[in-house]
Amino acid sequence: MFYISHKYWPFGMKGNNRRSSFGAAKSKLLGFMLAVVLTIAVIAYQQPMATAARISFVKIKPGTIIEPASKGFILGTTTSSHHHKYQASTSQASPNLTPGFNITNGNIGGRNNNKVVMINFDDSFKSQSLYAKPILDKFGFKATFFEVCNYIGSNGKKTWQDILALKQDGMDIESHTMTHAHLNTLSAAALNYEIGGSKQCLLNHGINTPIFAYPYSEGWNNPLVVSTVAKYYNLARTDSGFSLTFLQCNGWKSHPQTDCRTYSNDGKLTFDNRYSIKSWTHRHIDGSYSSQGGGVCSGICHSFNNAQMLQKFIADVNSQLQYNKNGVISTIPIVIYHNLVTYPDVSYSTDAADTTVNLFDQEMKYLHDNGFRVLTMANLGYNINSNSLYIKGNA
Repeated sequence: MFYISHKYWPFGMKGNNRRSSFGAAKSKLLGFMLAVVLTIAVIAYQQPMATAARISFVKIKPGTIIEPASKGFILGTTTSSHHHKYQASTSQASPNLTPGFNITNGNIGGRNNNKVVMINFDDSFKSQSLYAKPILDKFGFKATFFEVCNYIGSNGKKTWQDILALKQDGMDIESHTMTHAHLNTLSAAALNYEIGGSKQCLLNHGINTPIFAYPYSEGWNNPLVVSTVAKYYNLARTDSGFSLTFLQCNGWKSHPQTDCRTYSNDGKLTFDNRYSIKSWTHRHIDGSYSSQGGGVCSGICHSFNNAQMLQKFIADVNSQLQYNKNGVISTIPIVIYHNLVTYPDVSYSTDAADTTVNLFDQEMKYLHDNGFRVLTMANLGYNINSNSLYIKGNA
């Protein structure tokens, strides 16, 4: 959104400005007209051409997308219980680096050192192989696919052949439970089935999965669930509604920490640790959901079209720039996709987590053209001495 400063208004807005001479008013009028023309030109340049005739959406309210603020970022504002509102610190101290953090200044393979991103796919949709994979290949990117074991082979989902082909092509395959259950409702035995069984299921097909993702973003703050995850996995990812993962876990004003240890000195589960890696689901509808698989919004909903989602995506992946400086990576945005659809515009879909193929292509092109390094979750490691995450081998 572009705004024109009050200094360009032809007759001023307050006080004695209204008594300006006609010549001065004329000059301001010309300045105003020039500003309008330039603004329209910039908008036309930045916004993709509309492809759908029946786009219906409400105005984005302040705070819906990541907006710079004087004391931090206000992020992920929504009424959905699936998301949370957090504030990230903009005055954190420089991180204490561990091996793998300090990256040589300059570009690596034409990529910008300060700009990294991880692309994730959840829930085993067939469209991820059918549509997303060729686009990733076009731009030379790899991504992480979190698979639900009992979904595989069912209608609209990937087959084991699809998953093994992704693995063979260098994609990262990780675990997302057996049945996509609500983990907070399960007994200890059922948690072992969902969490440990999923790891074994994938291992039975030759895929070792050291990383787990929580369905519905539930369980990352539940000690019983986390202790079960920790038995089987090195890391775990949730959907926080805010994509940035702080490698030192020290970026949250409302939850001050100095490292990523799982439990604080009083034995309580910490807010940010290796089993609660933060990320953002690419949703074109924010609101209250009757289901969370995607989900259909009910009640007060905020909808976005392709052009608006592209701007949200750009703001999201660039939010790291105030933290990552001089080749030192201290935070990484992680974006989660679900089903890719072939509508001309995402506003045609009622499933909040759908993404159109053309929008996904635009977003990947933006990353490519702007020098982002796209990593997988497998590039993340955990240093048990410093209790911090790091990028393996300066990937």
